[in-house]
Amino acid sequence: MFDLPKTSEIRKPLHKKLIYEKYAAELAGNKKDKFDVDISRMIITNEISEASVNIKATEDISAIFVLQMELKRREYDDKNIIMVSKLFGQKLLIVLHYENAYQLAIYETRLLKSDWKNEEEISLKLNGLDLRSVWDNFVTQVSGIDVQDGNTLVEQINVEAEKEKLQKQIADLELKARKEVQSKKKFEMVQRIQQYKERLKGI
Repeated sequence: MFDLPKTSEIRKPLHKKLIYEKYAAELAGNKKDKFDVDISRMIITNEISEASVNIKATEDISAIFVLQMELKRREYDDKNIIMVSKLFGQKLLIVLHYENAYQLAIYETRLLKSDWKNEEEISLKLNGLDLRSVWDNFVTQVSGIDVQDGNTLVEQINVEAEKEKLQKQIADLELKARKEVQSKKKFEMVQRIQQYKERLKGI
């Protein structure tokens, strides 16, 4: 799948019942129901490791797993994906599958996702001399983030998060300003929009 090496394929089901038993505390209250509403089943499809693809492990990464999630609905709750990423305890590339479409998700300081695509539109390349660089490249492939000179990957992710936050604030304020009838309040909003736009330019 997605051009990953055949040697990395394992196709091992990850039963929801085991997750419910092992992480009962984390799925307390209505979290279990919310999880069940989104996710039908899960399969570990690939293990990318020194043994399977002959790429060196690093001190912090001994393997990268690919987990396919069959979804019950396309508009899933991000919190469920984040929870699985954190509970798994290993580096995890998640393939979300709903009907004929796929979306890739990966957690690196925050949840990063690709657009929804057909299977033939997705190609995952194992780029890197070790598993750390392979992981970093997966992060950029999934997110589309372009790491600027002088930034680490994590720093660039934080920059992109700040950009998204400012863009949302600008869009929200522009909407409010269009609806505002008091000229003084409208002017103040326009001034703040300009400040946000200047800050965005400087990032």
